[in-house]
This record gives sequence, structure tokens and C-alpha cells, in this order.
Amino acid sequence: MDVSKELALPFDPQLLQARWVVDGLDAEQLTSEALTALEAGFAGIALQQLAGLVKPTLSDLGTLPERAFAEMGLPPLDRERAADIFVARTRIYTDATMLAIVETFPAFAIRWRDHLEYWGGRKAGAYMDMAEFVHFVVDDLFDNGKLDEVGEVFQYLERQLTCCEQDVRDLIGIGFFETLQNVASHRPSGYRVFERFLGTVSCQIWREIERIWEGKSSLMDVVRAERK
Repeated sequence: MDVSKELALPFDPQLLQARWVVDGLDAEQLTSEALTALEAGFAGIALQQLAGLVKPTLSDLGTLPERAFAEMGLPPLDRERAADIFVARTRIYTDATMLAIVETFPAFAIRWRDHLEYWGGRKAGAYMDMAEFVHFVVDDLFDNGKLDEVGEVFQYLERQLTCCEQDVRDLIGIGFFETLQNVASHRPSGYRVFERFLGTVSCQIWREIERIWEGKSSLMDVVRAERK
């Protein structure tokens, strides 16, 4: 989803409140959103006062945010409920490939929820989303001996690689396999313990990533080599 599509979304007061509760907005951004709320047809003294502030700090806001949300018909909200709102609006933040992963692996739900809350209602991007999935596979599955479930993840990705467009192949190759190699390489067992799970196409990508990183210790080394 590109920025223009995000901007085209209708004003969502619940999402706005959730972002504010988890510190996903600063004071100036909230005043801008208050103006958007007025333009969307909401009204109220606190909302008008909030929209009229110029470059405010958090201390300038006082109780205006809570009063403004009440004027929009919203009850008080805590972080737990805010996270529920982010999860319910997953499609706003997530591209098709990651959305399919979230739906296919329900055990990923807790980590995914925390990921959405951490980003405070902002779109993290597909590669950051995929990195979170890598940590789920390494930390939550492999480290806890859930090898059958690790195998299911690799089998799923192998199936996607056999019939996907190049952008999806890049996301799986770079976003998942390369990130997994980097993450697991810092573990005592290393990253090669995951090779048992590779399918034919996955193995080709895996070896290509190894070739690119051979003799290099950082991403900058890789960039320099590609520029030669």
C-alpha cells in the first residue's frame, strides 16, 4: 500500500484515538488530526481548541485530547484496547503477502499484535513486518523445539516461491531468508540448522544469499561489493 492510498482512507476516529493512546502521535500531529475531524463533520469546543493550537507541546494539551475524543463519541481507551483496534485494522497496515502469513499462522498473532502496537498505528512496511515473522520462527518456534511448525513455515514459503511475482520473491528471499541468516548467525547453533527445512527453490535463494555475503561482515561490505 503506498502513501497516496493511505491518505485516501476515510477519517477513522477510533484509529486516531488508539494511535494517541500508544504514543503513536505527537502533539502537533494530533492538532492536525483534530482539524481533519472538524472537516469530517465532528464538532465540539475541545476539538476546536485542539485544532487551533500552533506547534503545541504535550504539556500544552492538558485534558483536551480526552475531551475531544469524548466529543467524537469515544469512551476512554487503554493500550490493550488500542492494540485490539490495530489488529482489527490489520489490512490497513499490511500488504497481501504478509496478510496471508498472518492469517495462515495463528500462533504468530501475539507477536503480530505487539508489533502493531509498537508501530503505533503507522505502517511499518513489508520488510519490517517480515523481520518480525523471522523472530517468531527463530525465537518462538525453533528455540522452543517446535520443529514441525518451523517446517510448515518453510513449506508454505516454498509454495509461494513457485508461483509468485518478483516483488514477493524479493520479500521472501531478502525479508525472510536473508534476515533469518543474519538473526540466526548470532546464535550458538548458527543459521545452518535451518537448512534441513529448505525446499528446492528456497535452497537456491539461500545459497545465493550466502554467495553475496561470502567474505563480508556487514551490509556496507555487501553494498561496496555490488558497486564495484
